[in-house]
Amino acid sequence: MPEKRTAREQFSCLTWDDIEAWAGETIVSRGKKYQRQGRVADLAVTDDGGLIAWVHGSARYVTRVAIGEDGLPDSTCTCPYALHCKHAVAVVLEYRDRVANNRSVPQAERDDERLAIGEEASADDENVISEEMRQDIDVFLKAQSKARLIALLHDLAGQYPEVARELADRHRLISGNIESLVTRLRKEIRDLGKEPGWQNYWNGEGYTPDYSGIRKKLETLLAAGHADEVLALGRELLATGLRQVEETHDEGETAEEIAGCMPVVVNALDRSSLDAADKLTWALDALLEDSYEICEAFGEYLVRGHPQTAWNILADRLLARLHGLTGTKGPDDFSRNYERDRLSDWAIHALERAGREEEIIPLCMAEAKRTKSYERLVTRLVAAGRYQEAETWIAEGLRDIGEKWPGIGASLRGKMREMRTLEQNWPVVAALQVEEFVRSPSPQAFRDCRRACEQAEVWPPVREFLLRYLEKGELPWKQKDWPLPASGLDRPGAERSLSFPLLGELIGIAIHEKRPDQVLKWYDQRPQGRYGWLDINEDAIATAVKTHAPERAAAIWQNQAERLIAQVKPSAYQEAVKYLRKAGKVMSETNNQAKWAQYLKSLREAHARKRRLIELLDGLEGKAISKR
Repeated sequence: MPEKRTAREQFSCLTWDDIEAWAGETIVSRGKKYQRQGRVADLAVTDDGGLIAWVHGSARYVTRVAIGEDGLPDSTCTCPYALHCKHAVAVVLEYRDRVANNRSVPQAERDDERLAIGEEASADDENVISEEMRQDIDVFLKAQSKARLIALLHDLAGQYPEVARELADRHRLISGNIESLVTRLRKEIRDLGKEPGWQNYWNGEGYTPDYSGIRKKLETLLAAGHADEVLALGRELLATGLRQVEETHDEGETAEEIAGCMPVVVNALDRSSLDAADKLTWALDALLEDSYEICEAFGEYLVRGHPQTAWNILADRLLARLHGLTGTKGPDDFSRNYERDRLSDWAIHALERAGREEEIIPLCMAEAKRTKSYERLVTRLVAAGRYQEAETWIAEGLRDIGEKWPGIGASLRGKMREMRTLEQNWPVVAALQVEEFVRSPSPQAFRDCRRACEQAEVWPPVREFLLRYLEKGELPWKQKDWPLPASGLDRPGAERSLSFPLLGELIGIAIHEKRPDQVLKWYDQRPQGRYGWLDINEDAIATAVKTHAPERAAAIWQNQAERLIAQVKPSAYQEAVKYLRKAGKVMSETNNQAKWAQYLKSLREAHARKRRLIELLDGLEGKAISKR
């Protein structure tokens, strides 16, 4: 049997990279703040060489940390996150500081209450009663008389108001007197929705409303057969929740809490007294009101199997709504078109489910000019094999949108290329692709041109024309001996705002073609005297030339890192170290370790007061976190 390792043996080899690989940069940042704020209390070492402590957050939590088989920490905590949390990071860092300062850490007593609590947390990460506890409770309750059970429940109800409310609610459900229960639950929803959620991820503070109690009460009410009442409460929950999320400042935690209740409301809708068409309408209205992905459960409900007659009624209702919408133009014309398109998309879905496909293309035609939804119409026409009509509408759409909606224009031209591809008219496909390249030059557009031109067997000369355009701004089809025909669509003009040569695009193409000499040629022509150069990914440049010119690659990565360090932000330091790691690897592979060590030494001296940066440099060099 292997000997147990001490805590010092277990934790002494951890580096900052190990800690971040275990918990992630964000959690590590929050854990560091907790440790510095002195939130770790009564730290102790367990018999197996792990750590245990109280950590004070929004409540007091028991946190245990050990080293797993992979050499990384493994933790459990009584907080809601349970695993790999900021509390566990704080415990590891507190132990690190005590070892670094030669402060002793006591051994946990065998009867330490936290050991029992920690074992329960380990056995059940969701804080649900363990099977052993459940069995103990079962044995205890079966041994009691009815009178003692009643006395026990009265005692618990007196100590815990939520138990009293739950017992009273159960009585009302059984007796059928649920009016007061529904009224109180409606008030609870409104009260919970009054305060917006918020999170300050920098210091680990915030508030997220807890809707789990609402969800459980809705489930209980539904299980008792009161689907209509749950559905009415669902409407209240949706209205309150959408308003709350709109005022909230977090990364979706509040929306997730509210969304967690919606499957219960969906089940209530399915069991409600509404007819099939009204159920579909209820679900769709909820989905259309939602801008925060709260009601995805209703979207899933709508794609289930429902009677065709219900879809037929819904389709008529949606078509009537579309007919009743005003066409007034205004500042929020885009938003109005978006909402109308959502409604018409569902009308099309309902028509499909109702077996009324013949009405779909006429509806798309009626909506195309109104909302600029030409792409939807052309897609339907192409799918139906009505290519001539599709071309007519592509031309109409391009004339209508002009330069105002470039995304729609690109999509329509893409449909034209799709049709020419089906015809295998490769010269025109290539001409269309070249025009798209001129509109929006990029390495990806260059690759698209190559594929099309290879089909038309004209790639070598076209490649030279495209590169000349990027260098000098000469439109390809205006150059001598241009080999492709007219595309049939209006060609783009020269973009006056562009400054040639287009260095970013030329470098990207050179990277794609694996020509490191050309990469450096164009890179060295970049504008000088600017703080950084944002037109190209310098990391990609360094990667492309690291074999051809390793010292240049290392210098590029070092410059990137130094610009980030100059921002004086922990997040920038973390990004900087990624580039330093790449530079160090290249220097090592070219036997420049001494030069690299001297460079790191100069960085440390120049930034000695930046504690977080020094910690990251420790990790870069593989130094243990127990060393300062």
